[in-house]
Amino acid sequence: MNKFLLAAAVATATLMPVSAQETVKTLYSGEPVNVTWDNTLTIPAEDFADGISTGNYIYITFENTSDVIEVKANGTWLPGSIKTTLSDNASDFRLYLTDAGLNTARQYGIEICGADFTVKEVSVMNDGFAMPDNAIWGGYFWVSDWNTLELFKTAFDEYADQRYLNINFSADKGDFTNYDINVMTAFDNPAALWAGNDKADRNASQAVIDLDGINVADALADVSALFIQMNPGPGNAPFNITSVTLSGTLSSISSIIAADNDLVNVYNMQGVAVRTAVNAADATVGLPAGLYIAGGKKVYVR
Repeated sequence: MNKFLLAAAVATATLMPVSAQETVKTLYSGEPVNVTWDNTLTIPAEDFADGISTGNYIYITFENTSDVIEVKANGTWLPGSIKTTLSDNASDFRLYLTDAGLNTARQYGIEICGADFTVKEVSVMNDGFAMPDNAIWGGYFWVSDWNTLELFKTAFDEYADQRYLNINFSADKGDFTNYDINVMTAFDNPAALWAGNDKADRNASQAVIDLDGINVADALADVSALFIQMNPGPGNAPFNITSVTLSGTLSSISSIIAADNDLVNVYNMQGVAVRTAVNAADATVGLPAGLYIAGGKKVYVR
């Protein structure tokens, strides 16, 4: 049975792997700045013009904190950002940059907004995080007990009819697949549910949501964020969500099937050929569930 929480995301513990961190660029230092909804801290676009890469993260340190922090650009949420509630006396905040997030920051700069906290320094850091291709969010979001990642809808600004929403996990999750998941745009509203356990293809490394039949633009029109709610389940270890990606297209499956006379090669996601010179219409028939590349297109086998 799906479980819906009445509250949105709250601050959660985030376990990140220990790795070398380097400062890529300092964006702000000096007198601490008290940020409120009426007093934002702006970092100009030119500060993002060079030297910063996708997968680097915006790193904010605080003197004191309380309540919500949001990072915006041009008056709306930076693509790839999530709603975060800071605990009292939180020391820092990290926002990993997707392609869309970095491109937007280069165009407009960023605005650090929130309810009430004092910023000491803003920099860009690199800890070796590899942002996956087609990621609309990346980082480390700790899932221990029905935690909710609230992904601001600007992550979908460049959505181009991709068929699959892939929620990827860290290796520390183990190999169990009986975790719970709800992907939705509102709590306690069955019409807002994109997928629950019955519609999410759950495996040990990711949960895949088929967006066929969901009008993404319409579904996000009157909301601020997509909610990805997860629970490890009784007796299972907590884990990190490490990225959310899009793959395939709503037309790619039919175009492959329609090409009956074409011969294609099929590869798994590690680049290993699993079939060669097979008819496109039968390219993935009988293969184990998962993502494949058939005829140069991503295809998901259920």
